[in-house]
Amino acid sequence: MAEIAILHYHPGSSALHRLDPRFKVLLMLGYIAALFAGYWMHYLAVTLLLTTASISAKLHPHSFKRELKVFLFLALIIFTSHFFASLQRGYETALQEGLFLGWRFMLIVWLGILFTAVTEPSELHAVVYWLLRPIPGVPAGRLAAHASLSLVIIPLLLDGVHEIREARKSRGIDHCRNPVKRFRSIMNPLMEKLLMQMEELALALESRSFDESVLHSSLHFRMQDAVYTLLFLLPLLVLQIVYIYF
Repeated sequence: MAEIAILHYHPGSSALHRLDPRFKVLLMLGYIAALFAGYWMHYLAVTLLLTTASISAKLHPHSFKRELKVFLFLALIIFTSHFFASLQRGYETALQEGLFLGWRFMLIVWLGILFTAVTEPSELHAVVYWLLRPIPGVPAGRLAAHASLSLVIIPLLLDGVHEIREARKSRGIDHCRNPVKRFRSIMNPLMEKLLMQMEELALALESRSFDESVLHSSLHFRMQDAVYTLLFLLPLLVLQIVYIYF
């Protein structure tokens, strides 16, 4: 299963791995806000910054190139649909807007892959609990547990699809070209496998007396984390100031 890397946590000792998870969330929100600014320089800056962050975290795109093909296909659909829907406003406008939408979609996917690769589920649990705890009437522990478990369930789902496809290929029964029949043949064993894994996960949590209000990862503010975050957000802030005033 080494080649299944997308949306999985990858242990490491890079600065991005050691970064306070609160600053990881801040970086992610800042990048998403920059992407929706709608200026091509923001897209280019986010691309360069994500490339630098991926190299720093030793996250190699070739390890999940098979999964990226699906997102590239979705980006192509987004571009094509928006291009033909906007042709009445001019060819160049439709082409530019379609490219920007496809580019933004891929950058958001890249951002999600990078975030899950360097963030443990327990860290996400701690951040969500820290954010929601001051709000009265909000079940911070329950929502934090749901958020952290979501980082566990999605990889299980992707791994299950891969295991079923490989099992079908090894038995020589993966030759059906009908997409509906292929979907049905995969979904039935996938849901059965996923339900069994969820039951095992629930039993494991129960056997360990899991408590939603107990944090399994502590948060410690470090000045170097703030400096590191500022360095990765400063180019976007400068671009936004230039875009607004110049």
